[in-house]
Amino acid sequence: MSDEKHTYWDIKQPGISFNLGSGRIALYRATLEIMGYPEFYRFLFNPGKKMLAIQRCGIDDPGAHKLPRIIKRETCDVSSKDLVRLLYRSCRWDPDMTYRIPGVGYPGSFAVTFDLHKAFEINEK
Repeated sequence: MSDEKHTYWDIKQPGISFNLGSGRIALYRATLEIMGYPEFYRFLFNPGKKMLAIQRCGIDDPGAHKLPRIIKRETCDVSSKDLVRLLYRSCRWDPDMTYRIPGVGYPGSFAVTFDLHKAFEINEK
């Protein structure tokens, strides 16, 4: 008998996932929809509250990143090894695991917030 806990993901739920080994950040389609598929976005991290946000921004805004071309998948992958390392260290996550976090969308602000306390491990095998 396995002690594994299964969690099913609703693709309409905004979300994000992180993988330390690759430095990959997967932005889920629902997250991008709330942000209006922006040309530029930025991450905002509050280490004290373990909260992360992603928001639409302009090219000249601090921390701006260009969103890569969207392909027909449920996620858009971006890479930021430094940010992923910081999150894993701050949250004391297992470096061998990938983590997914559900988000709360704010369409009027073109932003999604993530409570990193709600992260759960996912098996990508």
